This record gives sequence, structure tokens and C-alpha cells, in this order.
Amino acid sequence: MEIKIRNLDPSIVKSIDEKAKKHNLSRQHYVKDLIENYVMINDLNEREMELKNTLDKNTEMIFILGKQLEKNNELIQLLLEEDDA
Repeated sequence: MEIKIRNLDPSIVKSIDEKAKKHNLSRQHYVKDLIENYVMINDLNEREMELKNTLDKNTEMIFILGKQLEKNNELIQLLLEEDDA
């Protein structure tokens, strides 16, 4: 598939050409790699944010469940103390 980019500033094209030459790549190959890398990194960042949100929600739920377990343990202790009395 082809993408054509028009009206780039000549200084940008010059910079791209210099960087491509530094890496022994053609302009086309260098820009193709830039675009592919950008998309992959962007996708990874989105997945990372989704995982972080899931982890945050799970951490919050574990905290809530821990508090509830503490309350249940206190109640059990009170019931056991009543049985001993």
C-alpha cells in the first residue's frame, strides 16, 4: 500500500534524508520504519494503559476485600469469645 505525503517543509525532508543516510537506508525505507515503529509503540502504550487500569482496579478490589476480611475476622473473634464465656 502506498502513502503520499505532500507539502513537507524542505528542511524536514533534508533532515530525513540525512538520518536515512546515517543509517544506510533510503528515504522511503527510513520513513516506512519510522511510521511502523510509531504505530507499534502507540499500540503498546495503549495496551500498557489498559493493563495499568485493570491492575489499578484489581488493586482497589483487593484492598476492599482485605478490609472486609478484617471485619469478618473481628466478628469471628467476638463470636468465639462469646462461646468461651
